[in-house]
Amino acid sequence: MEIPGHMSCLEGKHMKKLYNKAFIETCLKKTKYESVMGSLQKHLFVTQYQKEEFIITPLQEEHLFQIIVQGNISIYFIRDDGSVYSLADGKENYLLGDMEIFQHQPSNVYAQANDDVVCLALSIEAGRSALLENCQFLQLVCESLTQKMESITTFDTAPASLKQRVLTYMEYKCSKGELKGLQQAAFHLNCSARQLQRVLNQHEADGIVIKTGKGTYKLAAASLCKADVFSKY
Repeated sequence: MEIPGHMSCLEGKHMKKLYNKAFIETCLKKTKYESVMGSLQKHLFVTQYQKEEFIITPLQEEHLFQIIVQGNISIYFIRDDGSVYSLADGKENYLLGDMEIFQHQPSNVYAQANDDVVCLALSIEAGRSALLENCQFLQLVCESLTQKMESITTFDTAPASLKQRVLTYMEYKCSKGELKGLQQAAFHLNCSARQLQRVLNQHEADGIVIKTGKGTYKLAAASLCKADVFSKY
């Protein structure tokens, strides 16, 4: 798909928004939801993400309803002990943000681009009334949520060693990737403080974490993506 304005080459991993009407129409026609979303077209814009960029995180400020037009994503859940549960893989016509229309509180669900991704999007906050008044749209959401519920009943945890879980815990559960207090962290990770200390010592020797104080360790990289964490072990 040709992106207008030469925006296919992005600088930095930050979501881009496009409001070109012709391009929005092109994206809409590429989905199977053209008849449903046509009445909402005035609210629509296009979002673009780079490979490994996060599309959904618990801390994001803007909540969007999105339809994947191009690319594929991984959706996963991170528990307090650092274990990762794969929820789904999404590709063309997969819906994102359907739960957020009804659920306002943040969750521990992440969606991440596996390659360059293009979505058709609208702001949930700005368009909530129009969405909830559209019976065809609500039927679409019900179908999507039903499929997701069926999928979630069969999901399983990604195989993870304590080494993997410590890195995941530091990246996603510790402020700025810094673990403070071995006892508390060990409790969340379901291991002993001695086991955790041994793992942190190994990661420090490998240059993955840096000891910044007594019982305090920080990820050496400013940000480790999920793929980096899983590929190390």
